[in-house]
Amino acid sequence: MPAYNLSRPFSYSSLTVFEQCPAKYKFYYLDGIVKPQESIEAFLGRRVHETMEFLYKQVKTNGPPLFDTVLEDFHYRWENEWHSDLIFVNQFLSVPDYYDLGTKCLAWYYRKYHPFNEPVVELEAEMLFTIGNDDKYKFKGIADRLEDHGDGVWEIHDYKTSKRALTQRAADKDRQLSLYHMGLLQNKENVKEVRLVWHFMRVGITVRSRRDNDQLHYMTISIQKKINKITETIKNGGPFPAVQTPLCNWCYYWAECPVKTKNNPFVKS
Repeated sequence: MPAYNLSRPFSYSSLTVFEQCPAKYKFYYLDGIVKPQESIEAFLGRRVHETMEFLYKQVKTNGPPLFDTVLEDFHYRWENEWHSDLIFVNQFLSVPDYYDLGTKCLAWYYRKYHPFNEPVVELEAEMLFTIGNDDKYKFKGIADRLEDHGDGVWEIHDYKTSKRALTQRAADKDRQLSLYHMGLLQNKENVKEVRLVWHFMRVGITVRSRRDNDQLHYMTISIQKKINKITETIKNGGPFPAVQTPLCNWCYYWAECPVKTKNNPFVKS
C-alpha cells in the first residue's frame, strides 16, 4: 500500500466523488491517474465560466463590453481549447448544439444583468479553510464570484450550465455553497450576512438561499464525519468499492475498474 498524502485539502468535488464511487476516488485522488478524456458538458461549463470571468474583468477595466465581444471571447476559447478526447454520451445533441447552448447561457445572463454593476471584489476566488476551525479538516474551494455589499453583507455567486435548476428546497440544503459560506467566514473580515446565489444559465433561472448558524453547525458535523470516513479508509488501505450507476458512462477509468470487463463505449480507443 503506497503512502498517500493525507494532508491534501479536501474539496466539494473530492467528497462527491468518494460518495459516488470510492474506486474512482482512489484512482484519481490517491493513485494520481489522470485521463485525457472530458465530457462535452464539462467542456461547455468550463468555457462559459471562463467567458464570465472575462466579462467581469472587462467591466472593471473598460466598462460593460458589447455582447458581440462576449461571444467573440467564448468562440475563441471554444476553438482554442477544443480537443479530440471529448466524450459525447448524449447522442441527441451535436457539437453545434452544445456551442449554441453556451451562447444561449451567455445571452440570458447578459440580458438579465447588464450593465453588471454588482459590487464584485473577487472572481474565481480560491479559499483555503478548515471545517469547524479544526486543522484536521483542511478544505479548499473556488467560488465563481464574491460580492461585498457593505455593512458585512456578502454574496457568493455560482454559475451553472446544467439542464436543470435546483429547487428552492434543494438549494436550501446545498452543500457546495454552504462550504464556500464557511470559507468566506474564515477568509474575510466583518462578515455578518452571506447570501448564496446560483445562476442556472441554461434554463434562465436564478435561485437564492441563506444559511443560519444552526445549519452551518450541522453541516460542519456532517462534513467532518465524511472526511473521517475517507481518512480512515485511506489509512486502512480500503476498501474502495466500485459503484455501478448511470454515471459510469461519464467515467474514464473502466480499464482500472474491477467491475468493468470492457472499455467505455463512449471513449474512442
